[in-house]
Amino acid sequence: MRTLIVFSLTFLSLAYSSIIAEQHTGIQSYRVKGRLRCGDKPAANVRVKLVDDDFGPDPDDDLDSGYTDENGYFDLAGDTTELTTIDPHLKIYHDCDDGLIPCQRRWKFELPNHYITSGRTPKKVLNIGEWNLQAKMPDESHDCVH
Repeated sequence: MRTLIVFSLTFLSLAYSSIIAEQHTGIQSYRVKGRLRCGDKPAANVRVKLVDDDFGPDPDDDLDSGYTDENGYFDLAGDTTELTTIDPHLKIYHDCDDGLIPCQRRWKFELPNHYITSGRTPKKVLNIGEWNLQAKMPDESHDCVH
């Protein structure tokens, strides 16, 4: 009977760990890279931010930010300390096909948690590939302060 209980608890523990994402605490890091285009041209000098999206009144934690290079490439990496698993997001601010509308179009992507690593140096890299900023995202907004 005792063997059956131990076996059952082991099985349940393994099943639970395969369904639930890895949990992190303490110093956590993330790295994301990719390329942005506006039509058939590289999207140069586009503002990109890697953030830990916090809930409630606290502002998001900026992990890293910068601008795309002359060929539209970016590579962001950063870390923060949290008691729970971070919620990484990529924010992109651009004027591609925006006409005369004030401020920049803002795209915000939730990034997959399995690229989170413990410690200050990311051990994994999420490559989002190439994105054309002419696309219209269903939940995009305009943002003047970033």
